[in-house]
Amino acid sequence: MTGFLNNIKLRWKLLALVLPLVIIPIIIVAAMIGYIANHQAYLGVTQASKDDLQHMVSFTIDLLDAHNQDFPHGAHSTTGTATDPQEAAAFAALKKKILAKKVGATGYIFCMNSTGTLTIHPDEEGKNVFDARDSSGFPFIREMCEKKRGWIRYPWKNVGSMTPRMKIVHYEYFKPWNWIVAVGSYEDEFYSEAKKIKQHIMISMMLLIIIVGAAATMLVFRVSALFTRPITHMIEVIRKVKHGNLEEKMAVDGQDELAEMAGAFNRMTDIIRHNKEMEASLAQQGKMASLGVLSSGVAHEINNPLGVILGYAGYIEGKMPEDDPNYKYIHEIKRESKRCKKIVQDLLSYARTPRPSLELVDLNHLLTQIVDFAANHTDMRGVRIITKFAPALPHVMLDGDQMRQVAINLILNAGGAMQEGGVLTVATEQSDAEHVQIAFADSGCGIPQESIEKIFEPFYTTKERGTGLGLAITRQIIEQHHGEIAIESRPGQGTTVRVTLPIEHEEL
Repeated sequence: MTGFLNNIKLRWKLLALVLPLVIIPIIIVAAMIGYIANHQAYLGVTQASKDDLQHMVSFTIDLLDAHNQDFPHGAHSTTGTATDPQEAAAFAALKKKILAKKVGATGYIFCMNSTGTLTIHPDEEGKNVFDARDSSGFPFIREMCEKKRGWIRYPWKNVGSMTPRMKIVHYEYFKPWNWIVAVGSYEDEFYSEAKKIKQHIMISMMLLIIIVGAAATMLVFRVSALFTRPITHMIEVIRKVKHGNLEEKMAVDGQDELAEMAGAFNRMTDIIRHNKEMEASLAQQGKMASLGVLSSGVAHEINNPLGVILGYAGYIEGKMPEDDPNYKYIHEIKRESKRCKKIVQDLLSYARTPRPSLELVDLNHLLTQIVDFAANHTDMRGVRIITKFAPALPHVMLDGDQMRQVAINLILNAGGAMQEGGVLTVATEQSDAEHVQIAFADSGCGIPQESIEKIFEPFYTTKERGTGLGLAITRQIIEQHHGEIAIESRPGQGTTVRVTLPIEHEEL
C-alpha cells in the first residue's frame, strides 16, 4: 500500500487518504440509522398487524355475542346451525358477514367448537379438524382447543404449493357457545408492510451513501486541487528554470508555506540570473580584450598584403580601358579588397564602437549591387534571389559601406541555411513616415528558439568554421544607425530578418 501511494500523484494521495475518513463514518452512521429506523418500523408495523388481528377477533366475538343475546336458546354450540327459521336466517346472515371479512390477501376468520369441529369456515365448514397437523407434524388445532386463547405460529402447505408457508393465528374463546374464534394470516403477508418499509429504508440509505459519497469525493477532489495547483505551477517553473529560462517566476499568493517557498525560489533565481549576467559580462570583457589584441596583429598582417593587392589592382585598372570585358572584374577586385580592408578595420574597432560615416544613399540601388554580387557567391549556389523593392523609396542617411556589410552578412547567412537550394526574397518598404525597412526572407532550415536569443552575441556561431562576429557586427552597425533588427524563424520553414532604419537622424 505504501509503495502504491509513493507512485501516485499528490492529488490522488489526498483522495486515497482523506476519502475513506469521510466515507466510512457516513456508511457507519447510515447503517446505524437504517438499522434503528428499520427496527422501529418493523416493530410498529408488526404491532399494528397484531392489533388488527385482535380487532378482527373482537369484532367476530361481538357479532356472536349480539346474536346470542337475540337468540339465547339456540343450538350453535354443538351444530353451528339453528332450528328456528327466523334464527336460521339471522345466523346465515351472521356467517356471511363474518366470512366476508378478509385479512390481508388470503387470511380469513374461522370458528370451531372445543372438539375441533369447524362451525364457520370458508371451505370446510362442519369438518372436524381436531387431529390436523402442520407441515412439521405438530397438532396445532389440539393446542388451540386446549389453550382456548392466545397466539400460534405454524408452517402450512396448501394444495398445489411446493413449499410450506408460515402462518400466524390469534384465537379467543367464546364461552356462551363453547367456541374458539380464530383469525389467521400468512406470515409473509403479515409482515409485508414491514418488509416494504425495510426495502425503502435500505434503498434510501444506499442513495444517501452514494450521494454523500459523491459529494464528498467532489469536495475532497476540489480541495486537493486547490492544494496541488500551486505545487504543479511550481514544478512547471522549476522545469523551465532547469532548462535555462531564469526569467520565469513563481506566483506568490497569500502568506502560507507555499507562498514563502515560492518567494524564496524567486529570490534564488534572481541571484542566479544576476551571477550569470556578471559571468557573461566578465567573459565578454575578456573576449573584447582578446579581440583588441588579436585585431591589432591581424590588421597589421593583413593590411600589408591587401595594400599590395589594391596597388596592383589600381595599376591594372589605370592601364585598362573601361570598355574592356575584364575591366569590371578588376574593378570588383579593387572594391572587394577595399571592403576586406574595412572589415579588418571594423574588427579592430569593434570594441571601440565604430562611428558610421553618414550620407544620403539610394537603398534600392545599393541593395541591387549587393544582390548582383552575392548571386555569384559560392555560398549561394542553388539559391534564387527575388527582389521586391518599393518604388520611390526615399534616400536614407547611412554609411553605405557598413550597410553593404550588413546586407552581405544577412544574405550569405540565408544562403548557408539553404544548403539544398531555395528562395531568398529581399524587399524594401517605407514602414512609416520616418522609417524604412529591409526584409531578408529565406526558405531555409530555420533557427531554433533557444538560438535566436544568442545569435547576436559575439563569437556565438553554429557554423563549423564561423567566427561568430558577423551578426554581432551587423547588430552593432544597425544600432549605430539608430535602427533595429528583428528575427522571425520557424524550424523547417525559414527565417525572416527585418532591418528598420530611420530615414534621417543626427550625427552620432
